[in-house]
Amino acid sequence: MAALLRQLGYEVEVISGELSPIVPEEIARSFDLACVSVLSNTAPHGYVLARELSKLGLPVAMGGYQFAHQGVEPHCFATTEEALGFAPYVVRGEGYAALPALLEAFAGQRPFDEVGGLSYRWDDGTICHNPPAALLGRDEICGLPPADWTAIRRVEAIRIAAVHGMHGCPRSCTWCAVWPRDGRRNRNNTAAAFVDELEAVLATGEYLHLFFSADNFPVYTNWALEVCQEMVARGLQTTWTCQAEVGAARNHELLDAMYAAGCRRWCLGLESINPASLKDSNKRQTAETMEQCVRTLHDWGIQVHGMFIVGLPHDTPETVRATVDWAKRVGVDTCQFLCLADLPGSLDYEAGVREQSFRPFEGAYEPLNWLFLNGHYARLANDAMDLERVQNSYRESMGSFYSFHRSLGPIFSVNRAAMRAARERGQSWWRSVREGWLYDTFVAALRLRGWSGSLNWLRGPLNRLYMRRLTADGPEAVALDQQMLATLPTKWLQTFEEVYAERLKAGTPRIIRPAEGAFLPSPWPPRPLVLSTAEVASPTMVETR
Repeated sequence: MAALLRQLGYEVEVISGELSPIVPEEIARSFDLACVSVLSNTAPHGYVLARELSKLGLPVAMGGYQFAHQGVEPHCFATTEEALGFAPYVVRGEGYAALPALLEAFAGQRPFDEVGGLSYRWDDGTICHNPPAALLGRDEICGLPPADWTAIRRVEAIRIAAVHGMHGCPRSCTWCAVWPRDGRRNRNNTAAAFVDELEAVLATGEYLHLFFSADNFPVYTNWALEVCQEMVARGLQTTWTCQAEVGAARNHELLDAMYAAGCRRWCLGLESINPASLKDSNKRQTAETMEQCVRTLHDWGIQVHGMFIVGLPHDTPETVRATVDWAKRVGVDTCQFLCLADLPGSLDYEAGVREQSFRPFEGAYEPLNWLFLNGHYARLANDAMDLERVQNSYRESMGSFYSFHRSLGPIFSVNRAAMRAARERGQSWWRSVREGWLYDTFVAALRLRGWSGSLNWLRGPLNRLYMRRLTADGPEAVALDQQMLATLPTKWLQTFEEVYAERLKAGTPRIIRPAEGAFLPSPWPPRPLVLSTAEVASPTMVETR
């Protein structure tokens, strides 16, 4: 996004809360517009920041996966209408066309009601939701400039670089909010453009590793092959991790190409070995095909990070324990077990789980419940598992997989599969032993990090209180709510109280929503910046963490 706006003539800086402090006063002095991007669990921080910037007189537009909805039913706008209490503008869905159009509206070059996917407040308090914008086509996506990492403040502090390149996934996992926003058709960059971006990223700093953040890198096999072949042809010497699906491991030509291009790790969406739970997720895989996938990847010398979900509709404590035992038996190298979450925009959210999720905070503090939407907190129960059992199963799963003994064990071994794969590629005996030792040493380092991270999470005051709150009621629940609030910044609480009081005073706002099936065309290509003075507009993009 920053690269696109720079190409159009704007001065842009990206500020990430993970890399540098976010100082509202400095942002308000230095920029003409703040674009605050949030995930669901960072929404409370984003709301507070947007409110503070607005009070300092800076226009603020919010966006991100928290506002991924393309639907026009009233519930689809709930997160957006909540955000409009803190910021005057929210961009729903994809922003490549919407954000340049919003900047044109600020400059008086188009009406605000022609900006697809824009929600905003009128002076009289009316909330207006424009029809969603049509997604850009693949040709238009391929015409976007490569990501400009020089726009990031303190880019030199980044150690693991992420490159995307993929827009759209043909799968339809029920709990996922990515494909509902990005669509299910192939809108990927060309292989050459993707590798151009890789080279541009690598030129900006010294990175320990690359992460291909595409949600399912090998799902479009020909595209993935072309990317890998292009990387090899250009002589890129780097190692990388991707997210992938189980069935892709059956394509040995693709595995050869990925390994040759530097792929050393797959993050696999395994979810569960329970057939009913896999069906719940719209997953077309079985425990047998998943096991074969893990073994095949190990044969190629590729590590496996397994991603599992606890609390799917047909999960039980027994099926979760069986899944952990299976992951250890088949040799999954590292893993994450996360509680099922009600992500806005997902099929599960649309089906009504949003009404069933556990939300301890009410009234002024209702938006703070988004803090618990990162997979570490039980929010959804099922017929066999109440919230306490879901939380305990999550905690026990991580504790079992990342026990100190299992985490430390690989340090004292040499991975035979990695050693054998190196020998089959023609490496010497000693180099093959070194490859096997490095493989297991890296796995041990990651497992020890998982072990320490799990322990640290359990020590967190808010986390301990949340686990107690799952089973509390009456006066005990009220007391725990107050204790949880006391762990949060006072400024946050004051901001939410202030916004809530304003809403009560204003009453129910008039809301204008689009008709079913209405879409606004995406104005493409966007118009370059035209200024009547020498001043250059300067948006900042703030990513909260």
